Amino acid sequence: MSNPSYDGSIKCSPRGATTRCGDACSQVCDVEVIHAETVRVARAALPSATEQAALSRLFALFSNPTRMNLLVALRSAFRSERPELCVCDLEAITGASQSMVSHQLGALREARLVTSRRAGRLVYYRLTEAAIATLLDDALLAVRKEAA
Repeated sequence: MSNPSYDGSIKCSPRGATTRCGDACSQVCDVEVIHAETVRVARAALPSATEQAALSRLFALFSNPTRMNLLVALRSAFRSERPELCVCDLEAITGASQSMVSHQLGALREARLVTSRRAGRLVYYRLTEAAIATLLDDALLAVRKEAA
């Protein structure tokens, strides 16, 4: 995959010259590409503009404290014998109102991070994929290591 917003050049300093890095990665200024193959592989792995937009939307969902708490609560449930929680349980866990919980769950459902099922008057939510739980696990581990 190539990144259409990246033109393949490296801005060099102090002279401000530019070198194009192709297969040879020839040096034209003070900046030298030492690991050309690594640069090529990393550049090829960059997300497309469409993927960048989707990733931005995904990570924006994590910026709301209520949504984050809901996701972490659902992550805990996902890892247990009972992988789903009803709205009233999520209210008790987060301390948020029923309307706030429902509103934020709607945003998470629209983004396909959670799915729901109705059982009588109760609505149960769960994470849609193990990858979301793993992402949250990894993020929490990184934050907790940094805080330690």
